[in-house]
Amino acid sequence: MFLVGTDTDCGKTTVACALLRALRAREIRALPFKPAASGPDGPQGDPERLVEAAAIAGLRVAEICPLRYAEAVAPGLAEAGAGDMSVWTGMDWRAGEGSAVVLAVAAVLAAAEARYAPDLTIVEGAGGLWVPMPGGTWLPAWISGLGATPVVVGRLGLGTINHCLSTIVGLRGLGLAPAGFILSQTGARGDASELHNERVIAAASGLPCFGVLAFGTGPEDHAWVRPEAWRLLA
Repeated sequence: MFLVGTDTDCGKTTVACALLRALRAREIRALPFKPAASGPDGPQGDPERLVEAAAIAGLRVAEICPLRYAEAVAPGLAEAGAGDMSVWTGMDWRAGEGSAVVLAVAAVLAAAEARYAPDLTIVEGAGGLWVPMPGGTWLPAWISGLGATPVVVGRLGLGTINHCLSTIVGLRGLGLAPAGFILSQTGARGDASELHNERVIAAASGLPCFGVLAFGTGPEDHAWVRPEAWRLLA
């Protein structure tokens, strides 16, 4: 499963961690994976949070996040030599599917899966769908190159209908059909649109909502995961 965000800070890591805990409660062994992360490391870093939520004995951050950059920008812009804008000319994402960096990261993932034998791997993307990734690639090349099924993660609230449907249409246009979507409430204060987000997105896209993760949901509360999600995983 590849969690594709509608944008940055839409709740991907929070959703991934909540899914990992929910799966663990059902005795489903789930391995997290983050191909590339940018920004400071430490306990609140995305990879560190994923390792903690997975609670797999011996699992190390380096095994699930092979590419790490200190600068808090898109991973492809944070790597050395990213000042050459010629690599971003055009949006032919398929050119990156077989790139050396994607193949190398796929090998890291395969090694982790061989060591920990998960029932499911949850891959967390970076930012939204069209994000510059290492090696002059775009995020869609990583979804395809890692052989993953996309699931869209959007921020609950005003604007998310446009953001989610744009991402869904974008994925379908690239031949990367998403299986469903998840909404995450990223702040304590909501707005009136939250009452309509899920119904409109589901009706317009024909996709199931796998859950709405409310702000402040406790780590032991797994009721937010919908039956549709468990059916997909089964």
